[in-house]
Amino acid sequence: MHVVELTVGCGRLKTKKIEDLKSLIGPNFALINPKVVCGKLHLQQAAYLSASAHQGNYNLANDKSTEVLLYLTAQRQISKAIKIGGIDNTIESLAWVSFGETPKKLFELVKKDESVIDISNFDSSGFNSEIGINKIQKIVMTKTATLSVQSR
Repeated sequence: MHVVELTVGCGRLKTKKIEDLKSLIGPNFALINPKVVCGKLHLQQAAYLSASAHQGNYNLANDKSTEVLLYLTAQRQISKAIKIGGIDNTIESLAWVSFGETPKKLFELVKKDESVIDISNFDSSGFNSEIGINKIQKIVMTKTATLSVQSR
């Protein structure tokens, strides 16, 4: 059994050249809009589930980098997941997941900043505000975890 090294992180852009960032995206490296990440634990969970789906041959996407977006956004349609969780010209910060080696060029374009995916920055507008952020995270992570068992 081959164990894949998972690395997650986040940071603020040092550049406005989104195309330079997009050029780093590959089958084993995802760049993510941090607004869809409900804390570091959520990002780690989505990365782990993506790697497990590929190892167990129940993946929905061909690449782990796309699979992680499906889990993070709780979508089964790749185009929707990319639209919701992908990066575009409006972002000022991002999150990433690397299944293996993280591209060195990333750190020329992004300054690491763990606060970017702090749970307090999650867009919880779709939830009842009285629930509390910790319960919202549990709900989001439960939804993430159940993606792979939903019928196709």
